[in-house]
Amino acid sequence: MKHFFSLNMITAVVFSLLILGCASSKTKVNPYVGEWQYTFPTMEGGEMDAVMTINEIENGYSGFLSSEMGSVDLQDLVIEDGKLTAKFDIQGYILTMKGTFEGETYTGTTNIEGNEFPMNATRKQSEDN
Repeated sequence: MKHFFSLNMITAVVFSLLILGCASSKTKVNPYVGEWQYTFPTMEGGEMDAVMTINEIENGYSGFLSSEMGSVDLQDLVIEDGKLTAKFDIQGYILTMKGTFEGETYTGTTNIEGNEFPMNATRKQSEDN
């Protein structure tokens, strides 16, 4: 009888550890990290597709904007309570951006020398989906 009790006890402990291990392995997905697709107007009156990429780093976030014209780093990038602020440099002009994440969308504006332009992006679906 003693042997049966020990085997059941060991089985219960192992099972409990497995359950606790699985529960603690779930990580919360950061809702801002990823690629966000948007379209912006060109100087010629057309439109160009672009991507805003947000990465999580130790003390906050880093990111960049990219299109067929190239890539620019987001400077002073802060995301707090779903609100983003950042700036970036294009040919010596400093542009500022601000906006809000809500689910799979980002809605904001980009400002250059007092001129404000809308920036509406949607999360780019991963190839795994």
